[in-house]
Amino acid sequence: MQSGVSEMHCRAEDLAVEAGQYWRQSANRAWVQDMSHWRGRGRWADQRAWATLGQRHVEMFQQLCALTGKTNKVRSILEWGPGGGANAVAFAPHVRRFYGVDISPANLEECGIQLESVGFADWHPITIDANQPEQCLTAVDEPVDFVLCTAVFQHFPGKEYGIRVLGILNQVLAADGIALIQIRYDDGSDVLRCKTGDYEKNVVTFTSYHIEEFWQLASQAGLNPVSLVLKPDDCYAFYLLKKGVGRE
Repeated sequence: MQSGVSEMHCRAEDLAVEAGQYWRQSANRAWVQDMSHWRGRGRWADQRAWATLGQRHVEMFQQLCALTGKTNKVRSILEWGPGGGANAVAFAPHVRRFYGVDISPANLEECGIQLESVGFADWHPITIDANQPEQCLTAVDEPVDFVLCTAVFQHFPGKEYGIRVLGILNQVLAADGIALIQIRYDDGSDVLRCKTGDYEKNVVTFTSYHIEEFWQLASQAGLNPVSLVLKPDDCYAFYLLKKGVGRE
């Protein structure tokens, strides 16, 4: 049994290394820049599409604020996986301080460029090793009001990695903090089932969760769902969450 657990641990570490290697290619690979939502690259040559991407998430954020009574009380945000900054630019008018956590230094640099272009100065990029997502805990020097993570959980190197990140997001949140997290949900098809190897080949649909499964995992981490938005065309589920007491 111990040998099997050790092998699983090593495999999880190997997959995280593969994920880190893949996303660091955003420095010079056009297709990874497209997947990371870089303005002007691939699908995002359409400036309206790029702007709309972030604005949709702002609208969900505003819905979450209304549901939790946090309207006009959100001053700081931490985005896990900001990519090329589509969300960051859309949220810039709504917050004073922005933390970005990413395994790709190039993504953080590009996000900073986009924030600078709209005059946002209080930007705090945090590069983490893909194998050590907990590194971000030492880089955030205050509880944050809001955490955001979209189009990222589906690329994580396994479900357990996502559970780790849920715990981290809960730790960085203020006591009355809120969160918006999007996953790709498992619809029962072979395409969307969780993968166990060949990260680069399967990166688009590597990790998925059943809708009720992620609801429970978030609750156990201390992030209590207050609403759920489904986008069936893409099998996306957006969880609107409020920090509370986790359940064992």
